[in-house]
Amino acid sequence: MTRTRTLAAGTALLATAALLAGCSSSSGGGAGGATTGASTGGGGATGSSSSAAAGGGKLGKVVYIPGLTGNPFYNTVACGGQTEANKLGVSFAYQGAPTFDVSKQTSIVNSVAATKPGAIMISITDPKAMIAPLTAAKRQGIKIIGIDGDLSDKSVMTTNIQSNGETGGMLAGQALAKAVGYKGDVMAIDNATGSVVAEARDIGFKKAIAKYPNMKFLGIQYSNNDISKAASIASSTATSNSKLVGIFGVETNNTQGALTGVREANKQQQVKVVGYDTSDPIVAALKNGSLTGTVVQNPRGEGVLGVQSAVKAMKGESVPRNQTADAIFVTPANVNSAKAKQYIYDVNCKG
Repeated sequence: MTRTRTLAAGTALLATAALLAGCSSSSGGGAGGATTGASTGGGGATGSSSSAAAGGGKLGKVVYIPGLTGNPFYNTVACGGQTEANKLGVSFAYQGAPTFDVSKQTSIVNSVAATKPGAIMISITDPKAMIAPLTAAKRQGIKIIGIDGDLSDKSVMTTNIQSNGETGGMLAGQALAKAVGYKGDVMAIDNATGSVVAEARDIGFKKAIAKYPNMKFLGIQYSNNDISKAASIASSTATSNSKLVGIFGVETNNTQGALTGVREANKQQQVKVVGYDTSDPIVAALKNGSLTGTVVQNPRGEGVLGVQSAVKAMKGESVPRNQTADAIFVTPANVNSAKAKQYIYDVNCKG
């Protein structure tokens, strides 16, 4: 989420609270205004056990540092990681900043590295800026496991686990093209420039739209990951451009904002919205039919694979440098299917 994924402040706080309640929280307050949730194995998602503590002592703790806390994708990664850590008998913790911020994530990496965990699982905020702090951690013998985003320097991470953003963007573009009858103007709303993950999604979307000569891609506008800004962009564009028929929300907040803006402009019948990732409002929009569809990754699976990879690396076993996670496209027609329910993000660690 990439990953540049976030919710409005109230939703973020609720999601974070839900995750920490499900994953046995420790006293909060890491570096850079961080929120910390730690758990050390045991029965279910809460509590701890001596066997887990012993396992963690042998191999070292696995700490997951998300792009930000309170985000459905990252929370679900943590749920998957915690579940797998419980099974393998290793200590697991979740610590991150409440905003998607390079400097805050750097401070958290430095703070976590000082505790000398066996491995850091991380969803990076920037592919270049995070090289230095993660390299420093690696020099201390800490294994670096990437979740949903690689560094520009491929030598730092032991592995990176990520779905194919370009493929996901193409799924969104193809679905939107079909929904609008393969004609009309479409646009994308993204967070900001510089994200490799978002760029891949944008490329895939543009490639899909380019296949249809009667469709025109108007380009990308940026919301700085703000739902209200995304809503304003969607509303103003839908109002000013009578040919606009579709919007691609490249991340969670932009999908939610696009839906809000289209509704505020009273253009629900004319302008279709497709998105990336899920949240409670996005699932609700799928169920009421206001969202054409959204690309849904498998963050729980990425969390599971991340911990498995961390444990192998700490044991000195080989781990593939690049590991691919899958994704599906969820629509109003299949949102209640068993498969969709396996993928839709789970901030309460119930899956």
